[in-house]
Amino acid sequence: MPGSDPVGGDPPSSRLIVDCARLEAGAVDCIEVSRRCLLADSGVPGARVLDGLVEVEATLRKAAAAYLAVGRVRGTWAAECRRCLEEVRGLLEAPFEEVFEWSPLEGETWPIRDQRIDLAPASHQAAVLSLPLAPLCSPGCAGPDPERFPTGPAAELPPKADAADV
Repeated sequence: MPGSDPVGGDPPSSRLIVDCARLEAGAVDCIEVSRRCLLADSGVPGARVLDGLVEVEATLRKAAAAYLAVGRVRGTWAAECRRCLEEVRGLLEAPFEEVFEWSPLEGETWPIRDQRIDLAPASHQAAVLSLPLAPLCSPGCAGPDPERFPTGPAAELPPKADAADV
């Protein structure tokens, strides 16, 4: 495909620069991007993108004086089980739809520089926002010491004494 940018033998980079000059000139209707990206900061406390590596797939189109990138980020996440603190892993897949403009609005759109865009910051944001907040290794995880620190539903716990009972 003439507008294609396939995954190549290049090692992953922390930048994912796409030259949009062909879109600007009208030579192609879209540019397909499929590349690996190494996230500069790959997580939040307690959860991270495994090895900081994600696969980014996106379609870029010209939209008036801007570029629109629609795609997804895929990878593997690792985190601590919220009960037993053992490592838990899962698949990460986060969609994104981002606008790139010559004069970006802080926190809303991304910059265009010399008819080039960098998909890495948008990919990073999508990946980190999709990390689990409180993962479990299994629904029945009893935690590290279930006798001393039960983790089951409140209904399984003995009733608390009322102030009137004391």
